Amino acid sequence: MLAHEVIRTVRAGNSVTRWHTRRMHKYETVGEHTANVLTIVFALCGDNSPSAELIGATLLHDTAEQWTGDVPATAKWEMPILKENLDALEEKMMSQNWLKTPQLTAEEKLTLKWADMLDLCYTCLGELDMGNRTISEVFERGVEYLRGLTPHPAGLKLLEDLIKEYKHAKV
Repeated sequence: MLAHEVIRTVRAGNSVTRWHTRRMHKYETVGEHTANVLTIVFALCGDNSPSAELIGATLLHDTAEQWTGDVPATAKWEMPILKENLDALEEKMMSQNWLKTPQLTAEEKLTLKWADMLDLCYTCLGELDMGNRTISEVFERGVEYLRGLTPHPAGLKLLEDLIKEYKHAKV
């Protein structure tokens, strides 16, 4: 019965709609985002497959949004106490629902952070392709955020490719 409940909880988390504070041509779910992030994690790991812990952490990284919603990163950046309280609530709700995020090494945490933000940039490019000019500022904030992180070699290459495509898309 416990496995059944965990599966239902993760599935509920995967159905949460993202980007609800933005005008978008295509809204995605946490499940779609998670699949995209996992794809990027594999790309960032290159010839080395990601660990089971990194795969598990990626699969669960936004599951708690079913209880908190998809609070924009900019709100959490603007008010650190909000981020602290959301993190505490998410941890509490995950624990109450028998979900434990695997422990990651510092390198794995960095890989997941890069993959998550790269996915934001890829989503922005998709929106630009459909004519959503309002998404440019989000793309640019994502790039700025990534540039502020500890460099990830494969991530930097993907970022470079994204920026090239973005410049072409804006023309």
